[in-house]
Amino acid sequence: MFRIGLLLVIITCIALAITNPGEETHKKVVYGKASNEAGMKGLLGEVAGDVLVNLDLVPLEYNNYFLFSTTTFRDETVSIGFLNNVRATDWNGLAEEVQPFKTSGE
Repeated sequence: MFRIGLLLVIITCIALAITNPGEETHKKVVYGKASNEAGMKGLLGEVAGDVLVNLDLVPLEYNNYFLFSTTTFRDETVSIGFLNNVRATDWNGLAEEVQPFKTSGE
């Protein structure tokens, strides 16, 4: 019984390591959420998110912990990723940083 449990733990760790999302995936999710928080929705928000990813204006720090990964901005975790999924957390600092890119008239 112990061997089966150990085998399941090993298989789970291997699956998590293989499906750990990369830095680009984290940036796309974080910048997409930041542009939405700044008030850019729809196509404009997607374009703004893509531009932010390519320009890399905000210094995000990618942390790879082998089984999962995170992205931090000024010591605040802004995304968590595992199993090829990235979830942006609730934060205020990055949305304020992206605020100058908000379109006029909003």
